[in-house]
Amino acid sequence: MAGIKDEQYDVIVVGAGISGGLPAAAYLQKAGYAVLVIERDPNGAPFASTYQRGPGVRFDVTPVNFSIVSPVIADLDLAAYGYKINRPEVLFSTLDGSGRRLTLYADPERSRAEVARYSEKDATALQRVLGGLNAASKDIMSAAFFTPEPDRTKCLELTAKAIGIEAAELGNMTAIALVERLFESDAVRTALTALPAINVFGDLGAPGQGALSWLWTFLMRTCSIPVDTPTLAQAVEKAFVDYGGTVLKGTPVTRFLVNDQGACHGVELESPEGPRTVSARRAVISDLGADLTGQLLQQPLRSNWQTTSRAVFTADVVLDRPLGWAYESLQKSPRVYLLWDDWDDCKGWIEKARQGDESLFLKHIELTQFWLYYGLGTDGSAGLRVRFGTGPYLDEHWPERHSKYIAAIEDRIRSIDPHVQIKSIDLTTPQGYWDWNPAARHGNPVGGDFIEGQWMNERLPYRSSVMGLYLANSVWPSSLSWMAPGYNVANVVADDLQLERPTWWSHAPYPSF
Repeated sequence: MAGIKDEQYDVIVVGAGISGGLPAAAYLQKAGYAVLVIERDPNGAPFASTYQRGPGVRFDVTPVNFSIVSPVIADLDLAAYGYKINRPEVLFSTLDGSGRRLTLYADPERSRAEVARYSEKDATALQRVLGGLNAASKDIMSAAFFTPEPDRTKCLELTAKAIGIEAAELGNMTAIALVERLFESDAVRTALTALPAINVFGDLGAPGQGALSWLWTFLMRTCSIPVDTPTLAQAVEKAFVDYGGTVLKGTPVTRFLVNDQGACHGVELESPEGPRTVSARRAVISDLGADLTGQLLQQPLRSNWQTTSRAVFTADVVLDRPLGWAYESLQKSPRVYLLWDDWDDCKGWIEKARQGDESLFLKHIELTQFWLYYGLGTDGSAGLRVRFGTGPYLDEHWPERHSKYIAAIEDRIRSIDPHVQIKSIDLTTPQGYWDWNPAARHGNPVGGDFIEGQWMNERLPYRSSVMGLYLANSVWPSSLSWMAPGYNVANVVADDLQLERPTWWSHAPYPSF
């Protein structure tokens, strides 16, 4: 078959996702195995791409880039393949329904001064919490995320020690209880819950899980890539190919092959000549998610994933110019969160979020001002991403909701800037994400439905129930640009193959590069 060097490889990776499949393949190829990556999309994995909605108006599927925290950057020496990052001065800004605003900066002193506008006590508390988390960041990240089997007790103890709360107490706290314990100001409580509410790590309303999820959000470090440099996916793919790896794009896998002993030993491909098979001598890694992997196995995988809770909707909006904010700090912020009216409103939203209540709609919005990352279009147009969470609502009433949501987004934008012209709005629903990328069949394309039983060790393990078949999706941690799932599954395969780690496979989270 065109693009395939051999009919047998040491490892076959199905799905070139940037969080799982692609980095796993690069690690194992660089370690000396012959690896084949198969991707159904002719352009590569959908979540790894940039695209345009107008002349020169650039959008990114994953604008919030966390790769700076990943050991993958140094282990694979991605800088040698053109990958560069910018560290923004402004992290994000918030604006609540009462008109109170707050901006967090990379400089801790500037962030402290922002919080001190509302409470000097809270400014000191935030400084203490962030300082403690920063000091323990490598240990927490290694115990919680960059490991195939998170140690929940160790994660709790490390985090509790970092912020000065007893582990037993923290282990029973929701995010609401923690925030009320740490901060006194209504405005500060509301603003600091903006980022955790995106649902990156867990259910904020669950005891223990809620408090840890809120805190771990502040371990992340955002970055962006300069214009006209390789994306993260492009850099990892370049590295993989340079190490001798083989990539086959535009080719769907139709079946995982399982022998009489119950072991996965290869895949069946769709080709113009008909079905073709490729064998794996050592392992097969699926980056397709639990549902699709089970379908291609022709046997269901045990899965706790549900899609009945809150899911993510996004709208790509093209404006005739950048938004004209009333505040300069918001004009300079790559991300702006439009928030609840007050802390009580926020608490109610967190509880309703657990049931996917439709009243959540547009109560918590993430705006990504892409022109601050990539510049304006050729005609001065500006790209704006609107992201919000509500119930999936994929029923016969969806066309009505679609029109209602579009109108509500238009109204919200004009409430910020009455004179801006909206040139287009493209709304992507959870169903749209699933059609686009079947591996995202877990509700929220960022992190899944974090209800009870879908957190940390309750999720599917990296070793599937089928011998020789490994999973790089529908596993902890959530799928983000830090590539932890790929790093972890590569380590699991290396352990099972009794690979002695090369010296380059040695960096910790937050490496220096």
